[in-house]
Amino acid sequence: CILSPKRMPPSAHLELPEMPAPKDSRGWERYKMAKGGETVGPSVEDVYWNLLSLGIAAVIWNLGYPIQQATTFSPGWVASVFMRNFILMGGIFQGFHWVMYRSGFRQTFTKFNSKMPKEEEIARDRRYTMLSLLINSGIECFMIHAWAAGSVAYEERILDAPFKVFVMLILSPFFRELHFVIYHRLLHIQPLFKWFHAHHHLSYNPSPWSGLSMHPVESITYFTGPILPCLVFTTHPIVFLFANVHAQVASVYGHHGHEEYGGSYFHYLHHSKVWCNYGTPFLPLDILMGTWETGHPRK
Repeated sequence: CILSPKRMPPSAHLELPEMPAPKDSRGWERYKMAKGGETVGPSVEDVYWNLLSLGIAAVIWNLGYPIQQATTFSPGWVASVFMRNFILMGGIFQGFHWVMYRSGFRQTFTKFNSKMPKEEEIARDRRYTMLSLLINSGIECFMIHAWAAGSVAYEERILDAPFKVFVMLILSPFFRELHFVIYHRLLHIQPLFKWFHAHHHLSYNPSPWSGLSMHPVESITYFTGPILPCLVFTTHPIVFLFANVHAQVASVYGHHGHEEYGGSYFHYLHHSKVWCNYGTPFLPLDILMGTWETGHPRK
């Protein structure tokens, strides 16, 4: 059953083998810096991925976002949202997986460890990722309907409030990271971990399909992050689209397990050790929580 993994760890901390980084890994060297991390705050790679997410969001908006048709839940516009998310994001996930794990180019990438995920693990993660995209698409449809029905106010044109939209686009990644750190840390408390988060940690050696391989309750929580600013502030839907697309693609580069293309050694250590690195260096709250882990031996 897709909702019942074969093994659900009984404790808050999984007894899983650690996956050490290669000694020649650039990530290993970066994380030996002061305070044990790469540049604290947004990195150049973070900027690249956020700009890519914004670009994808702009294309989606300009191709015709179905707010005007969404006063009622009709099959046409609802199906278009589901199809777009499955085709676009499924293609990105599979593209990263093929290039880094299947193609002849895979030898050119620096993997954090030499162990490859098992086929059954990849198949499991793929199934749960599709379930997460299903949930994400449903949440997006409800948000579109809320705008169309007047339940949630929004700016119809960017030029009606350009400064507000600009500020919201700048702050949106920080809102989403804060939401992620808070709910993620809470999910590592028993019994929430056992009920809702243990499944995600079955991917202790993650691949591109692992990022959205979540229990449905965690998927719902994860994808509420992009809608929260739109419920609190009156803003343009492009702000939601930007945050939502980034929530999708960040799960790929945060879990693909390699140095290149924004690969997150920081989050890799979270999957390997479980008890550390609940956030990201983008918003380094782990330093304040005392859970910042470097990956190199402590003195």
